[in-house]
Amino acid sequence: MDGLMKGKRGLIMGVANDHSIAWGIAKKLAEHGAELAFTYQGEAFGRRVKPLA
Repeated sequence: MDGLMKGKRGLIMGVANDHSIAWGIAKKLAEHGAELAFTYQGEAFGRRVKPLA
């Protein structure tokens, strides 16, 4: 199912860590070709989100 979200953009809000629901959703959307933007609170969360971005 590669490319199902190709050309689509999404905003993922509230990513806390790699165990959060938002993280799992973002991972699947990215696997299917979506271009994503993220929100998070604080620098510590930012370091965790950057590998997915």
